Amino acid sequence: MGDSQSRRLEELLARELGLILSIGGLALAQVTLLSTPLGFSVPLLLVLAICRTLIGVGSAFPDIGVIRGLRWSLYSGISFDILAATPLGSHALAMLLATFAVAAAARHLHIEGPMLPLIAVFIGSLIYESVLALLLQPGMVNWASTARIALIPGVLAAVLLALPAFFGLRWMLRV
Repeated sequence: MGDSQSRRLEELLARELGLILSIGGLALAQVTLLSTPLGFSVPLLLVLAICRTLIGVGSAFPDIGVIRGLRWSLYSGISFDILAATPLGSHALAMLLATFAVAAAARHLHIEGPMLPLIAVFIGSLIYESVLALLLQPGMVNWASTARIALIPGVLAAVLLALPAFFGLRWMLRV
């Protein structure tokens, strides 16, 4: 019949590979299909990673939930780095910092209801866009033009996605 330990390892690897492939597919869809006429794409995977982390923080085992959210951030960031031809690790570092900051804040704040995902996505996307600006722009960053071109549109698009993504993901993970 086989060893049950190796079967569990195979199931874990298959589940993780499925997660990587699905996040890679969502990253491809975000880069190609969800681009706006202004030149930026809707930050779907950033919002999903932050929402996954928030759901994990509120779970019975918050440390495991935060690790799952950080894994989603890592896989999303690496997928973006590959698809966007940016230096490998720039999107991954920005997403991990944003998700980690949101997880650390959410563990200490006691905000309930729809305000939590809105505030978390606002802060996380602000951190993400700021870190990307620091990593990808050579020399000094012109924050006025960066805010007008990247920060404000990216943060607004992320906040608009926050509630549907949070409640949809929470429903999918509990079913």
